[in-house]
Amino acid sequence: MSGILDPSRVAPAPWRNAAGATRELATGTDASGRVLWRISVADLDRDAPFSTFPGLDRLFVALGPLQLTIDGRQQGLAVGDQARFTGEAPVTVALDTPTRALNVMTRRGACRAEVTLRPATAPRLPADATTTLTVLLDELAADVRLFKEPDD
Repeated sequence: MSGILDPSRVAPAPWRNAAGATRELATGTDASGRVLWRISVADLDRDAPFSTFPGLDRLFVALGPLQLTIDGRQQGLAVGDQARFTGEAPVTVALDTPTRALNVMTRRGACRAEVTLRPATAPRLPADATTTLTVLLDELAADVRLFKEPDD
């Protein structure tokens, strides 16, 4: 599967913890309706805790400068920097100015994700056997590749 995802065409929805807003762009589920992966763009306008998502792993891509605290460890991120953490981890964000972030969540043990950030005018990643979705982010674009984990 491949496609283009445009956050400007999706209305923001409040976070589960009501501390921010997100634009859910695409979700994949298994036969029972359980989320296997989810791609969203968060509008970050104030310091806030993140919602927890047990059983999911998160790939967070900063679209502006910010500070994450993950499990008590601070990490400064610039545009394009990525952080991986579990959905159970206590995470907070601190901001100097409002920004956005790309979030890709994957079901632990079922699939994983990679994100390549590039100028919007640069060519897309070539299609392959994985799912590749491109998220439009103004002057940037993010190519999200989703991989199925092998069954044990």
